[in-house]
Amino acid sequence: MNDVQGGETLADIKIQVEIPEYNSGNYDSILTEIKFALEQLLQQNKTHCIDLRAMPWSPGEEEQLEKYLGRGEIAVELNALGKSTFYETQYSGVWMVSHYNEEGETIAKLIEISYLPDMIFAQKEDIRSSLERL
Repeated sequence: MNDVQGGETLADIKIQVEIPEYNSGNYDSILTEIKFALEQLLQQNKTHCIDLRAMPWSPGEEEQLEKYLGRGEIAVELNALGKSTFYETQYSGVWMVSHYNEEGETIAKLIEISYLPDMIFAQKEDIRSSLERL
C-alpha cells in the first residue's frame, strides 16, 4: 500500500458510510388503499388490484407489509406459461399474487382485493373443452 501523509496507509483511513433513513410512505398508503378496496368489494362488489412492482420501496418496507398482512388458510399454485402463486392473507378478501417466468424469476407481484382472484376461476372456454372431451 502507498503511504499517505503522516505515515498512514490507505487501510488505516477510517471511512464511515451513513445511509439516511428513507421511508417511501407506501406501506401506510397501501394499507389505506386496501381498506378502501375492501369497502368497495363489500358495498359494490368491485374488485381492485395493486401492483407492488410498480412502487418505489424503502429498504424492508415491502417485507414489512407482507409480514403485517400475514397468511390465511388458502394457497393456490397455477402452472401455465410459468408458475403463479395465490394466497389469501389473514385478511379475508386480500390476496397476494405472484407470477414467475419459466426461469423462476418474479415478473409480477400484486395484491388483489376480491372474493377470489379471477385467474383461479375456471374459464368458460376451458369448461366447454372439458365438456366436449367428456
